Amino acid sequence: MERREQDRRVRRTRKQLQAALAALMREKDLKDITVRELTALADVNRGTFYSHYKDLYDMREQMEEELFQQLAAVLSAYRLERAPGGLTPILTAVFRFILENQELFVTTLSGGGEPFFTRLQQLIYEMYLRRWSGFYDLGDTRGTNYYLEFVVSGVMGLVRAWVRGGMAERAEDMAALAEQMIVSGLPQGGERGPHPER
Repeated sequence: MERREQDRRVRRTRKQLQAALAALMREKDLKDITVRELTALADVNRGTFYSHYKDLYDMREQMEEELFQQLAAVLSAYRLERAPGGLTPILTAVFRFILENQELFVTTLSGGGEPFFTRLQQLIYEMYLRRWSGFYDLGDTRGTNYYLEFVVSGVMGLVRAWVRGGMAERAEDMAALAEQMIVSGLPQGGERGPHPER
């Protein structure tokens, strides 16, 4: 019981620190933030901070790694035979996860998170080849698959734009938009294209 309570306290402390870092990174770059102001905002003493992280850069790296591993687990839960609705259930799960971890994604993007998103893009690419290749016929999967590169890059671009835009749209609407764009492409001139309802 004591161990469980201790684990809860650790998780709560880390969340306080992460939320404080996200708030500060909305206003300034990581290099301009001090541990003192972070811990003051999080209402945590500096000794506690250093018991979890070496410095602010280590903190951001750990946050990104935790986020990546959690999202990888979300993606791994879906296999072709368990998702008859095409990629919509997978995309919905991804957008919901991002919404539930909004502050962390904002922090990742604010901190120049291109390595994180490049890594995530590669993960989705590999997941498609290993688990979801029956959803759409994207041609020969040997070597570079330009269709798949285009689709995955497009979905990641949509994710970035949604995060930067404050995630005003519902996760379900964004997933539906992504699926529709993958299947139907962009609307022809003069047509009203698909867009999430606000």
